Amino acid sequence: MLQLPSAKDDRRQHYLNLNFYQEYVPAHWMLGKFWQIDAQIYDEFENMLPPRYCSCGFRMSERLTRDIAATYLRIGNDYWCGFSDLQDTPADKLAAHIARLHV
Repeated sequence: MLQLPSAKDDRRQHYLNLNFYQEYVPAHWMLGKFWQIDAQIYDEFENMLPPRYCSCGFRMSERLTRDIAATYLRIGNDYWCGFSDLQDTPADKLAAHIARLHV
C-alpha cells in the first residue's frame, strides 16, 4: 500500500489522485493507493452515486476496473480515499493499514 499526496482541502489534488492511472500506470496499479481527503469531499462522493457501504465508509458502485473501486473511509476524525477490491485489498484491510500509520 502507498500513500499519495494529501487532498485535504484540495479537490484538485483529489481528482489528480483519482485519475492518476489514466496518465501514468495501468488501472490495477491503483489497488492499495490511498490519500487523505476532507469531510466535504467525503460527503460529495457519498451523495454522488448510490454508495456500497462497507466497514468505516463506502465504496463507489462504479468500478475503476474489474472489482477495484474508489473507497471512502472515516478513521477517527480523518477522512481518506483509496482503491480497494473484494479479495486482495478489501476496505477493512485498507482501513486497518491507514489506522496503524496514523494513530
